Amino acid sequence: MTRRAAHGRARELGRLVVSECCPADELPSATPPGTVRPQRSPDGRFAGGNTVARSSRVRSGPQGALAQLDAQSDAAWQAARRWARQACSRRITELGRLHGGELSSEVCALVVDSWELRGDARYIAARARAEGSADLARAAATLLASARQAQRDAWELAAREAAARGDDEGADLRRRQAEFQRGLAARQAASPSPTEVLSGGRLGPSNEVPR
Repeated sequence: MTRRAAHGRARELGRLVVSECCPADELPSATPPGTVRPQRSPDGRFAGGNTVARSSRVRSGPQGALAQLDAQSDAAWQAARRWARQACSRRITELGRLHGGELSSEVCALVVDSWELRGDARYIAARARAEGSADLARAAATLLASARQAQRDAWELAAREAAARGDDEGADLRRRQAEFQRGLAARQAASPSPTEVLSGGRLGPSNEVPR
């Protein structure tokens, strides 16, 4: 995704900048595993920001007044939204596997937005068929186009964040390797060599083994 100066219709409507996603055939490839931060510290304790701790603080879906308002909606619309929520959960799982095993809240929000739009589009398309309304059919097609854009945004952001996590993990590994090498060199410099030990140290003339 990139932010550019508004152009075309967006500029006519007063927008200063627009967010654009690269075409589908130019999206980043899936990310290999190994870009997720460790879940446990070297001593076996859960590390800060681990997945279990984050998940326990998250409450998914509308709550309170929003849930009450949704309950008053059309039964057909509720069925479309239930289908969308199930599909959304599967897609989040798929994206996590494809991009290193971890997704940020923003990527998940984009996936949720996409599938909510798909659910609304399915409901409106069904109404368009039932009522023979071309206007509703066009509205459903517009929602589907927005849903596909949100999916492309989610894919690109997931790929970029996974690459950034991989860079961080690589830098941390290189730092720890350098520290280990420095410590090893210091220990080797402080300890006597095998030649010194045999010649005049621990096995000197007074400690010769009798023959």
